[in-house]
Amino acid sequence: MTPLAISPPRSTPEPDISSIPQDAATIPNSATPQALTVCIYVNKQANLGPYLDRKKVQQLPEHFGPERPSAALQQAVQACIDCALQQKAVFSLIKQGYGGEMVSVTASFEGKQHLLSLLVVNSIGYVLRFLKKLCRSLLCDNLFSNQPFQQYNAVSESPEVYENRQMEAGKLLVWLGLQIY
Repeated sequence: MTPLAISPPRSTPEPDISSIPQDAATIPNSATPQALTVCIYVNKQANLGPYLDRKKVQQLPEHFGPERPSAALQQAVQACIDCALQQKAVFSLIKQGYGGEMVSVTASFEGKQHLLSLLVVNSIGYVLRFLKKLCRSLLCDNLFSNQPFQQYNAVSESPEVYENRQMEAGKLLVWLGLQIY
């Protein structure tokens, strides 16, 4: 007996696509895994408390992200440090992460560069809770959110009037929500 020659199966040849540029429009969705992202919005009219400089906060972008949760957290925390009246005071209020992958924030004070590591997180809820606790420590209200802030009209009302109007609107929505259900 002689072994049979094995020939490759006959099929239609694949078209040559090497000259076609590959971008997001030509790559199927299943080929690019979707990463969890978050966008952290900055309320530039927030009550900033005694630690943050309003002029510096005004220079921040409207939002951080969309980014991975850990990257958005790092950017928001670094922004708080960068907007501090005294970086040492803000730096000391930040809880350092332990274990796992870390991202770093820095501050300059006492003639030195200081480094603090935060735990890399993949939870939007964790990012929002961390920033809420940080804002409580900074004695500032409503600085960050995962929803855009409506900016007040500087000509017609003060930040306090705007904030009161927003709180009343929120109470009305809660009341209406309770009445519907």
